[in-house]
Formats: sequence, structure tokens, C-alpha cells
Amino acid sequence: MSIKSKIQIALLILLPALWASLFATEPVIITPERPSALAFPPGETVRYAAEFLRYYIKAATGKKLEIIPESKAERYPVRIWIGNTQFATKNLENVSFHPEELLIRSFGNDLVLCGEITSDGLDRGTLFAVYEYLEQALGIRWFFADIPQLYPNGLGTEIPENDELKLTGWNIRKFPYCRQREGGISYYYESVAVQKLWHPVLRFGSSLPYRNANHTQINWYDLYHETHPEYFAKNTEGKTVFNTRLPHRNYICPGETGVLARMIQNIADADAGKPPEKAWGPCPPEKNYVYFAFNDGMTLQKTCHCSTCIRLLRPGVPEAGQASELVFDFIRRYAEAIQIRWPERSLVTLAFHHYRKPPEKSVIPDNVNVIYVSKYMHYANHPAHWNEETFYVKEWSRLLKNDPNRLRIWLNIVAPAQYTSQVPFFYPHLFQKWLRANLQYSDSYFINGLNPYLKRLNVTARQKAVATYPMVYLQSRLLWNPNADVDVLFEDYTRKLYGPAGKTMQEVYRIFCKRWEDFAMPPDADEAGYIHSVRYPPGIIAQINILFAQAISETEENSIYRHRVELFQNHQWLPFMAESELYRTKE
Repeated sequence: MSIKSKIQIALLILLPALWASLFATEPVIITPERPSALAFPPGETVRYAAEFLRYYIKAATGKKLEIIPESKAERYPVRIWIGNTQFATKNLENVSFHPEELLIRSFGNDLVLCGEITSDGLDRGTLFAVYEYLEQALGIRWFFADIPQLYPNGLGTEIPENDELKLTGWNIRKFPYCRQREGGISYYYESVAVQKLWHPVLRFGSSLPYRNANHTQINWYDLYHETHPEYFAKNTEGKTVFNTRLPHRNYICPGETGVLARMIQNIADADAGKPPEKAWGPCPPEKNYVYFAFNDGMTLQKTCHCSTCIRLLRPGVPEAGQASELVFDFIRRYAEAIQIRWPERSLVTLAFHHYRKPPEKSVIPDNVNVIYVSKYMHYANHPAHWNEETFYVKEWSRLLKNDPNRLRIWLNIVAPAQYTSQVPFFYPHLFQKWLRANLQYSDSYFINGLNPYLKRLNVTARQKAVATYPMVYLQSRLLWNPNADVDVLFEDYTRKLYGPAGKTMQEVYRIFCKRWEDFAMPPDADEAGYIHSVRYPPGIIAQINILFAQAISETEENSIYRHRVELFQNHQWLPFMAESELYRTKE
């Protein structure tokens, strides 16, 4: 073959790469040859983060970037490196990461988006880096999840149009201050499809090795009520009356020795892969942890009153401590039995409802971790509630030897919206104050404020969650950074979500905030009466009606901003106003 022919063949081979190198002006997205698995979504790798990035860059700029494996990266002059690439490893070899930390850093025309990877190869930071970059570089916001059956027009996501994609000059590192940031949407509630939609909104996550204990006994009625009725609570007459309509509202007898023996045997059976598989509800035993929680709805009246249990009940004390001695005496015995047989295991349990107050007599073994379920955090602008809640947190911390790994806090803020009223409640400054005061005791939070509505199948019921959206969004930002400026965050929220009506809607929520944060409901107050007589008297309702009308007038018909105003008006404000009118009619 002649030299000329060889040159022609070489040019044919090299020309595509040379052409790409010389004339390609758009960046490409580079993925690792072996992408790490992501902590979330389950089953996904760094490739998911790359595709997420490409989708939103296209939506904002119109540019559809190629996703290229690292082995072909040298052909391209402008690159975005995603996750565990060799390029990132080489250029960040001296960087150590906090749990779930994200990193955004420029190296000339190269941009690296990556994050913390666990010792077993699980990537917990790259997806957060992608979210952060899209928010900062393109102004994209995810204010609430665009669930198609609820909001088919994508009402919760704001994607401004952009001409440029900035790749140079970046040097950002962030990690969440709170190691657990979960709630109604988390790593194990709702379907994964719904979780994916909420993940960029809330940036939920957890870097602690154990999960929350909850609903562990919900199947015990089905499993044992016929063969072992003695396992279950007795009433004041010494009889067991089963709730057949709601089987998960049957409760065990902590004083029955067979209950503890059955639990220990169930752990052994679970380790051996034997049935009953449902003995643990959604929380089966793990290598280092066993989970236990009484079924929801257990009040003093429904707690076992057998001759053994009744000796440890305290009906004459405030509600928070009526069953503390009984419950944590059982927890002590359960933990000690676990310690003898499985010394590597800890018992994770709840301090909830009428046993959320720390016990005064029952010892808390060293292999017990507690999730304290706060009842009044969102009422803590009243000194009585503030003092009670903060005292319980401090005391639990003391009993757990001031080890933040052993104490989590569950903010149970479903009242009053789930049970009493559709009242708009908005308290971001109070939440920040509470968070800052208690972070020294626990940096792990589960917020149960969104989930009760999302779990309803009825669309109308699920849309009640709209009332919680602004607060849930700000809570998620504060769990990442408790020192963030609340007012700046909320100004950004209203300006971007409502566009030309942003200032008016900010005033609406400023009133909501003032009516909640500046008016402290006394502990003995009638909640509905306080809401309609003090928080939202007729004059305030009239003022808010004027503001909603103004916001409507400031937006164009059929615009996304008009639809967002109408969404919050129709599903938050109007139901409450109807409720308020009904209350005054009955008064």
C-alpha cells in the first residue's frame, strides 16, 4: 500500500475525533467506566445523575449534551465529569468528604460534580452536587413534586430560560448539617416513583446506620390473636377485647413473659430465614439492629391494665409520662435479653405519646437507641411547650450518655391540619430556633408533616398536603443548613414560584407566619376556638382574601403563575375559609 493511501486511511479514522475536538463547542457529560451505585434511587448508578443533569440542562437551555464514557473523554475539550471518574479521583486525591457531601469544582474547562462515597462504594453525594449545580448555575428550583396525577402541568418546578451554561469558576463544597433528613418522603415511605419526584425538592437522606422503628407490631393480631391471646393488652376488667375492624390497633401486654420470649425467638427465626416473616412489620431485624414500636393509637385507656402492667402505669401524672415506666421497663428487659444473645445488636425504639417523657426509674441499657417523638414542636412559641419539649430532649440525651448517635428526633407535626383544622400554619423562624437549640443533642430528624396526606389514595385528600408545601420546603433547607437566612429563602421561594404575584404571595405567607409565630396558644386552650377566634379572626380573613384577589389579578390567565396561585388558594385557603364560616355559624 502506498504512503498516500495509508495517510488517507489514517485521516478517515482520525477525522471524526479531530472534527469533534476542533469544532465541538458544547460540553459533554463524562461518566465513569464503572459508575458507583447511588444511595438513592435504589438500583441506580451515577448514570442516573448524568441523565438527570442532561434532562434539566436541555429543559433550561435547549442544549442536549452527549453522555460519554470516560474512556472517550480525551476527544472532547469541554467536559462535565459526574461521580467517581478517574479524573475526579486524580484531581481530588487529597480531599476527604463528610457524609453526603457534594463537590462542584472547575479545572479549566472541566467541571467536576461528585460527592462522598462510602467505604462499601455507595455514592451519597453526587446527586446532591447535580441538584446544587442546576440550582445555582441555571436558577432551577424544585418547590414541590410534580406528581402527574395531581399537577399535570409541572406546577412545582421552575425552570428559567438560559442561553449559557457556566462551567468555569466553580468551587463549592456542602454537606448536610443533619445526618437524617427524612419524613413523609424518605428512603422507605411512598413508592420509589414518588420519592424520585420529591428527592430534589427535599434532598432527604440519612447517613446513620439504622432506620426509624415504627409499626413493628402491626401484624401481631393476625399472627397470634387466636393461638396466644395472652400476648395482648387487658382492660381494667382484666379482659382482652380485640379491635377486629382495625387489627393494627391492638396492643401487646408488656408484662406478659411470653411476649418477650416470642420476640427473642422471632429474632432467631429471622436470622435463620424462618417464618413468620411479617412479625416485624416493615422493620425486620438487621445485622446490628432490632426495632420495636408499639402500634399507633395506644392511649392510657388502651394500654394493658393487667395486674403486672398496672403497677407501672401513672394515670395521675401529665400525659407524656403516664406509661413511661411501663414501656421502658419492658424495653430494658428486651434490650438485656438481646445483649445476652446478640451482643453486637442494639435495640431501636420510640419514645412516643404517653411514654415520650423519659422514665425516672427504668434504666436505659447501653444497647438502646431512642427516637423521641415530639408532640408540640410547632406550638413551642409558648414557653410551656418550649420548656417541656427541650427538657425532654435534654433528658433523653443525658440518659443516652450524650451520644447523638443514639438519639433521633421525630417531629410529629400532623396536628392540627390532619385532625382539627385546615388552618394555614407557617412557622419557619420557630422551626429554626427549635432546631438550633436541640442540634447539640441530636442531628437526626424525621418530620412527619407531609406523609399523612400523601399516603391517602383519594386525590382530594392528597391535595391537602398543599398546605404544608412551603413549610416542608423551608424545613428541608434548614436541615441542610440551620444557619441559612429564612427570609432570604422564602423571598426566593415566592419570587420564583409566583412570578409577578411574588410580592403579594409573600405578604400572604408573612401574615400566615405572623398569625402562627406571634400568637402562642396556651396548653389548655381549645384548639379550634383559638384558631378561629385568635389566629384568624374575620378581619384577618378579609385581608387575606384581598391579597389572593390581588395575586390573581397580577398574573395572566392560564399562566403557570396563575395556576400556582389558584392551587394554593383552592386547596389551602378556601377550605379553611369555609371551615371558619361554619365555625362562626355554629358559635
